Amino acid sequence: MAFELKYAVIHSFDKEKHATNVDPAKIVKKPLFDVAKPSVVKLVSSIHGVLGKTGNNVVWGQFSEVGRQGAFPPEVASYIVDSNADKFEHLTHTALDELIGKSLAEALSTGGYILFSHYLNDNVPFLLVTSIKQRDGLKLNADYIPEETTDIDMSKIQQAARINLSRLSEFLNPVAEVADLDEEQLAEIEMEKEKTYLCFISKGKGSEASGYFVEALGCEKGVASARATRNAMDMVELFFKSREPIKHLKVLARENVVRYLQQKIEDGHHATLEGIHAAATSCIQPEQADLTAYVVELKDFLNDEVNQVPEEFAVNQVALNQRIRIKGDSGRHWALQFEKGSLGRTPNSKVCYNGEARQIVLSDPSEKMCRAIEAALAADEVK
Repeated sequence: MAFELKYAVIHSFDKEKHATNVDPAKIVKKPLFDVAKPSVVKLVSSIHGVLGKTGNNVVWGQFSEVGRQGAFPPEVASYIVDSNADKFEHLTHTALDELIGKSLAEALSTGGYILFSHYLNDNVPFLLVTSIKQRDGLKLNADYIPEETTDIDMSKIQQAARINLSRLSEFLNPVAEVADLDEEQLAEIEMEKEKTYLCFISKGKGSEASGYFVEALGCEKGVASARATRNAMDMVELFFKSREPIKHLKVLARENVVRYLQQKIEDGHHATLEGIHAAATSCIQPEQADLTAYVVELKDFLNDEVNQVPEEFAVNQVALNQRIRIKGDSGRHWALQFEKGSLGRTPNSKVCYNGEARQIVLSDPSEKMCRAIEAALAADEVK
């Protein structure tokens, strides 16, 4: 995995609990680091690597458009247009000022070291802002530069926000005028709007002292319930399908998740990442215990940068209905199974139903199915 660090720096501020101001003498803004230093690269890459993993599951979202946004989001938008060292340094100063200001509204907040970095991971640009603690495996020198260490333990990050600058740029700069697009292209744009470009650590109830962090940076939750619902089902099936030892369980795992989501709607409760994991893996029977090793990474897979299934979300009834499978047969000659969302009465439907003729027309068969059908027909013709 290619990783290139562009800019990095650590600033700090110190605030007493219940204090209503921060002593300017306890605000430290350091010059940008030498990003060629291995310890600096290791620190940033380590944090990037653990976000979205067990213990550091993230919430996906975007910059607030209706609530408090603050000065940071506009600075990021400006930085995308002209990314240079001076702009990055100014951006970090703005973010630190915002963090200090919002920390005053949280009685229990105490400040600390804040790492700012801009890097490329697999050629995708990211901006990362995170609080860090000096602990076993991580020590900072007088200039706040990480000292060489054998191991950096980032297993429990308290506050962090990571912005995918490529996605944010696409969000800020649509590629076409809506008036020039057809219906299918408009539908694709609506799907793109559901995508998010930032993620942040959210520790849930009891962590109000760290809540100011994401608010100061203007972040808010933003994964649409429809997208979260679709991905919970589709990505579970993909996960099982892509691992040969459990490939045969992909349909059962998906159906278990569908039932779990249906139950959550009936109960009026939110779905959780933990619940989805439990539902999906319940397809593994006790006598198949050796297969559990292949589902250890399922939660991390669902909560990653691509799939973005959040720790908790409201189940979307429409999205769920589209993925519910309809099963049937002719009684003897054929059996059929398809998603409800594929069904329609028009010729362009994937599964077109003609009620008057009592016919079902299937479109877009896989290459494998076409080859099997053609081989069977060819064999009959030889006879």
